[in-house]
Amino acid sequence: MKYTTVKNGATVTVFAPYDCNNHCPFCVNKMDYQINPVFDLENVLRSMWRMDGITPLCDFVFTGGEPLADLAMLDRMFKAVREMNAKGSHHRLFVNTTFPVKSHDDVIYLNGNRDIITGFNVSRHIYPFVEECWDNYFSYVQIPIRINCVLTTAKEAEKGPDLIERFKRFRSIYGFQFRDNYTGVNETNLFDQDTNERLKALLKAFGVKEYGFTSDRFRWSAILQETPLISFHRTQCMSKGVDAKGNVFIGDIIVDPRGNIMDDWNEYGSPLDVEKYAEIFKKKK
Repeated sequence: MKYTTVKNGATVTVFAPYDCNNHCPFCVNKMDYQINPVFDLENVLRSMWRMDGITPLCDFVFTGGEPLADLAMLDRMFKAVREMNAKGSHHRLFVNTTFPVKSHDDVIYLNGNRDIITGFNVSRHIYPFVEECWDNYFSYVQIPIRINCVLTTAKEAEKGPDLIERFKRFRSIYGFQFRDNYTGVNETNLFDQDTNERLKALLKAFGVKEYGFTSDRFRWSAILQETPLISFHRTQCMSKGVDAKGNVFIGDIIVDPRGNIMDDWNEYGSPLDVEKYAEIFKKKK
């Protein structure tokens, strides 16, 4: 087996080592917490440091679960990335969250970590599946925020402009990403671009006739508007593929809540052969 990956290493997505109380119907992460509800923060941290030793330029993404549900644990994870960068690594850090901020003290804490947090990917959907924080909390956040909105039907996509008006109540926004419902996406239908009902509805709603299009083997995006950045994103639930020669392509490396280093999400993943993965970068040094 031969791993191939992007120049600076695959994105390392770290599951928060605790579950959340949310039950969003399109969530594929919940499964990983249910399979084995054992959390090991110390092992998560060891795995983060191990990946830093191999790819000191890769992006980290903290996801969940809900990363902001336990700020004491999250603080340990922030501290690790800060120490990595202080010794010469250059990790960008993104946090996927529903933004369950309860007090201004929480916002003060997050702003206090703006030296290492590159941005928040905040879930806000047409139908609120979780309790949302007060709108004014966004006004105090000094870190870039992107709104992620999962579209489950084409009818929802037709409400594009109305959604943008709704989201204008948030400040510090640098973009909106409408995500296709990834629970029904696979290798066969991933690139059904021309027949995608949600994309067609968005294009009509925004009056877009031409749009930018970017893709890789796992996902594709259509840029609907530049300012603010509005895009449509379609991806698989998996981020690993194998070509005809047996080469394994990895988009994301997962550190699960138990600290195991996996080569893909949930039931698609297997333990990463870390030594073989490291060989890619040893040749570059």
